[in-house]
Amino acid sequence: MDSAVLALVFRAGPVFCALALDEVVETMRPLATRPLAGTPPYVLGLTIMRGAPAPVIDMTRLLTGIDGMVERYVAVEAGRGLIACATGPVLGVQDVRVAPPDGPAALFTGVSTSLIAAVGTIGAEPLLLLRSIRAVPDEVWEAAGQAPEDPP
Repeated sequence: MDSAVLALVFRAGPVFCALALDEVVETMRPLATRPLAGTPPYVLGLTIMRGAPAPVIDMTRLLTGIDGMVERYVAVEAGRGLIACATGPVLGVQDVRVAPPDGPAALFTGVSTSLIAAVGTIGAEPLLLLRSIRAVPDEVWEAAGQAPEDPP
């Protein structure tokens, strides 16, 4: 049975994606970003958001492995601080119909397993409903000046 989620929909290269609206802090034009050596290829570097350093994640590279055009930053809370998700165009807030997690989302492996909550559609195109973005390695948080998370 499909369900609906109120979500912010955006493009990540050739892929439509969505984040549950309650995970989104704000959207903005891309900010000045400084590269950070020794990070995974999907980490574009650091920017300053709301007065604090924040890692910038290239959502196209993270999800598809290819370079994409960055048009917007979507700020999300990631436990240790804000993360800027570098995306293509933001298409707005929509009710997104998604299949249960044991449906098509179960086909994804690797990093996608921890990121993809469900698969839905937007028109005739597939859409990935993403989980909270927590794909930032500890080294990046440490470079951004954030202390490690306390164990649960």
